[in-house]
Amino acid sequence: MTEKTVKVKTALTPARPSLGTLDLNLLVVFAAVLKTRSTTLAADELDISQSAVSNALRRLRSHFDDALFVKTTDGMAPTPLAEQLAGPIHEGMNLIRQALGTRREFVPAVSRRRFCICTSDMGQLVLMPGLLGIAETEAPGVSLATVELGAREAQAHMARGEIDLAIGTFDDLDAGFHVQHLFTKEYVVMARDGNPAFAGGLTLERFLHARHARFQPAAGSHDTLEQRIDEIFRRHGLQRLVVSEFGHALGIVQAVASTDLIVCVPKRLAEMYASHADVVIAAPPFDSPVVDISQYWHERMHHDAGHRWLRSVVFRRFGE
Repeated sequence: MTEKTVKVKTALTPARPSLGTLDLNLLVVFAAVLKTRSTTLAADELDISQSAVSNALRRLRSHFDDALFVKTTDGMAPTPLAEQLAGPIHEGMNLIRQALGTRREFVPAVSRRRFCICTSDMGQLVLMPGLLGIAETEAPGVSLATVELGAREAQAHMARGEIDLAIGTFDDLDAGFHVQHLFTKEYVVMARDGNPAFAGGLTLERFLHARHARFQPAAGSHDTLEQRIDEIFRRHGLQRLVVSEFGHALGIVQAVASTDLIVCVPKRLAEMYASHADVVIAAPPFDSPVVDISQYWHERMHHDAGHRWLRSVVFRRFGE
């Protein structure tokens, strides 16, 4: 028996509509027609022409290969497919509206947002109490965290959105960053109340022959001051007597308050210590450098409402 090949015609399965080829603005028209059951009323609601609504419906019908809405005595009635699409489209548009509203609005009193600030341990000691005080009043649900990173690493973290703000001094700022000056950092000499070097006023002679603690944090601009001090000692042909070195701000005040050591530290830090410990401060008996302290943030956060609030709090509390 001879075998015969029988060709069977099969219907092609219609291609599924692709989201990538759909103009999402058409869904706004879909929702308006579904709500009003009228192209005229939909046009009025969207503040566009009726022909624009009709054109949008034509494109939607072509995309979904379905009439979607048909004329009846009661208006434009949705087809079964339109009814099936109605729920997901309505839900999706509500989610988009909420997302857009979240971007525009930030209500400090009810927000539970977390902000991360890059600053040194010294910055944490000086800045955080004031910032937390304002946040507690204006935004009790907001939380503030701090991290300490070098300038290059901090900028990379801000660009990725992992850090909101950096406070300090960045000598080499990348493109895409904003900066706002806060205050000028000055230095003072701190010692215990009754330190002989301060008796009758701190002179350069007493400073040169005193026993020193050196504050040398890993990050920041303190090296500028230390270089200036080293230059003064070289000029006078003397060796600086450094008894102790501190890489962090913590512990300095206790060491100075219990010895005859003197230490050069930022004025704001010394003033904070002086309000809680038995130490006094004096202006350096030489021209000491001053350093600009600023807040830095990435362009990606520039227009964010919550971030604007954070920056305003920092500037209100510490801006000159």
